Amino acid sequence: MDAKIKIIGCTNDPDRIISSSARISTTMGDSLAIFEGAGDTEKNQTLIKKVLASGHKTIIEHISFNLAFVNVSAYVEQFMLEFRLAAFTVKSRRYVDFSHMGFQIPSFVDKNGIPLENADELKNRYVEHMKYLFWEYEDFVGAGIPKEDARFLLPYSYKSNFYCTVNARELCNIIYSMVYGRGKEHTEINTLGKDLLEQAVRLCPFIFDDLSVMESGKENKYDRLVELIAPEDGTEDDFVDFVELLACTENPEQAVARAALIEYTNLPTAKIDCLLKNKDRVRQILELVLTNRRPRELEQINFTFRINSVTLAAITHLTRHRMQSIIIPPFHDVCRCERYMIPNTVKADPGLLQRYKDAYARTKELHEYLCVAGLNKYEVSYLYLSGNMIDITTTMNGRELRHFISLRSCNRTQWETRMIAIRMLNVLRRVSPLLFGHYGPSCYTTGNCPEGKMTCGGYDEVQRRFQEPFVKLPEDNR
Repeated sequence: MDAKIKIIGCTNDPDRIISSSARISTTMGDSLAIFEGAGDTEKNQTLIKKVLASGHKTIIEHISFNLAFVNVSAYVEQFMLEFRLAAFTVKSRRYVDFSHMGFQIPSFVDKNGIPLENADELKNRYVEHMKYLFWEYEDFVGAGIPKEDARFLLPYSYKSNFYCTVNARELCNIIYSMVYGRGKEHTEINTLGKDLLEQAVRLCPFIFDDLSVMESGKENKYDRLVELIAPEDGTEDDFVDFVELLACTENPEQAVARAALIEYTNLPTAKIDCLLKNKDRVRQILELVLTNRRPRELEQINFTFRINSVTLAAITHLTRHRMQSIIIPPFHDVCRCERYMIPNTVKADPGLLQRYKDAYARTKELHEYLCVAGLNKYEVSYLYLSGNMIDITTTMNGRELRHFISLRSCNRTQWETRMIAIRMLNVLRRVSPLLFGHYGPSCYTTGNCPEGKMTCGGYDEVQRRFQEPFVKLPEDNR
């Protein structure tokens, strides 16, 4: 396995910075004087370990680490992207040709880590299938299928490269999950986690050498939840709506306007609510909030969505929005190989369409074969294709929704993600047309297209579409 993680940068003087933050609340003197006086490394590290042992972990948030992920599988990428208190920049599958990126190979062990009896035969069959999928991807790109559509043929074993920047507290959480938590049974994740832990200990032993104690806890809720559901409970009906609103703040426009008036007038709530009986006043307040650079009032309202039939490829786009609470099911328990997206560009060519369906059918066959052979279910996940679909849940506040929709309803956004954003917007407009009638792509909300030379050139058409109470959807691939 040539996958690796390397710490390529970290904060200078970590012990001085952390120990100074530990001292500042109980020590006389200004913050700079305290830092300049923190010159005794041994005392600094002893203090840090003592504070961490007492459960006060905030002090280690003041130092950060830069990580380079090299040739890791897409499965590892997805595992990492779920840590929201981190920054990620990933090699794009929309623009980069992945024909020769390569793929990871399972360790071919069972759920107990014991090598499978016929491992060589299974490995040969797996490798040949991976080569076939990459050949098909290359042929589809060569036939004129856009990379963002051809990528649905890429298996989750394909090699990904990305950067991650994270503070020490969240890095502790990440490493624990890789080594001791939900990643421990996946050979690649566990191996990478152990290597990352060794690097972190060398740099900051006063933080990471007691990690298993400092971050103890269970991460096996998925296995336990599955045990609570009988097989007959798992039957699935076809979904009518691709986007479902599960919960939301009641009267969101009133909540936003009330928050604004409390902030700037401090009038009693009863008086404010009386003022807000005037709908024109509410409209004017909302417009003031929405045109302000700092619309904190929008953070007072929350919306929980279930988004059905999302491709694994689209999840990467969704998880880039860090200010949300997103729940992505574990692939190995809920993803089914027969459930997949067929893009319109492929549907338009009968020959390519049949090859596309054959790729999914052959992958499903091998997936079932490896499961029966006893391959660790976490490593069987390498066989899921980027076009396979699952259902996710997310909660966003009004401010993050505005940011999400402004970027993702733009004509330049990847088409599946754009469909999701517009469907969410239409649901929101049914809840509160007064507020969400102002939401839309950046050109609609600001009057200016931010894309420069990359503009779609359809400014007038976009304005007309988003001024309608219900935004007409582009042609859907589903």
